[in-house]
Amino acid sequence: MTGHGVPETTTPTTRESKHQATALRVERNAVRLVLQHGFDNVTVDMICEASEISQRTFFNYFKTKDAAVIGAEPPHVDEAQARQFISSDSDLLAELLTLMTTMAANLNFDEKLLTDRIMVFGQNPELMHRQMERMGRITTEVTELVYLRLKRAAGATSGPTGSPVNEPDLRDQAELLTHAIMGVLRFVAMRWIPTPDMPPVPGASTSDGVSATDADPAPSREQSLEHALSLLRRTLRTP
Repeated sequence: MTGHGVPETTTPTTRESKHQATALRVERNAVRLVLQHGFDNVTVDMICEASEISQRTFFNYFKTKDAAVIGAEPPHVDEAQARQFISSDSDLLAELLTLMTTMAANLNFDEKLLTDRIMVFGQNPELMHRQMERMGRITTEVTELVYLRLKRAAGATSGPTGSPVNEPDLRDQAELLTHAIMGVLRFVAMRWIPTPDMPPVPGASTSDGVSATDADPAPSREQSLEHALSLLRRTLRTP
């Protein structure tokens, strides 16, 4: 247990892993404090105290308080995930949304941090805007992944004697899908904001920092994603 903060679950064995564990601990505490007190009321001192580090250490990891809340590392595509995405024959829209959700929250697959950070983005439009800007910077990279997957699928279905692949159409389709999923990502984030009519997402922290696991049933992350995709598919079929 790290004092006032989040339990430390990682046992660093190298300098790099220790650095990652410290950064993750600070990000967890920063997000937790913002949910408890509001972004404007949280200070670097509060984050340092919760994480049991000095301000000097904090600024070795993060340039600003904002960086600790939204994540210091910019969204990026993991190489292994990229290869798996391109070669997959499963639901393209679902896998693209999952890929971009993971990138958007900079999580290292920390489910609770994902949930809480999405809530922070939804409750703070300026942070949401900044994160979407950061996501926009990798639009070209994600679009290329979608294009490669579409091209592979088109080549597999046309066969050696089939119709030639229409490269411009595939690239336009890839770009359109990428931008559509970015819009869905924003929609899902906004749906996770607790309101008087809808309890917080299970596993997320409420505004007073209490876990919502005992709250009334609410959509899980997977259910929210599935619902958003269902709406998107219905919308695309609208004449």
